[in-house]
Amino acid sequence: MSDLTNKDAEQDTKLAVLESTVDNSIRRIEMVHQRIDRTMEDLEKLTERIRVLERWVAGAGAVIAAATFIIGIIAASPDADAKEFDHGRNGSTKQEILL
Repeated sequence: MSDLTNKDAEQDTKLAVLESTVDNSIRRIEMVHQRIDRTMEDLEKLTERIRVLERWVAGAGAVIAAATFIIGIIAASPDADAKEFDHGRNGSTKQEILL
């Protein structure tokens, strides 16, 4: 019977080691899940920040486009360049044709 008792003790020891290993593995898996959850929350926060920045950039682009358009209209108005330049021969304002 001593062989049977020794075998039981050996199996009990191995079972205790396996249970401990499983418990440690379960705790590690839970920690990994917590890390994943925190990472997903951080990712969502960063995505929202990027969306806000994209809106700001789009708004700034619209303002710059509008300002450029308005400045172009003002610069192209006839009152902006009321001066006439004499670029032709004999006082004519026509373009010369070079041969």
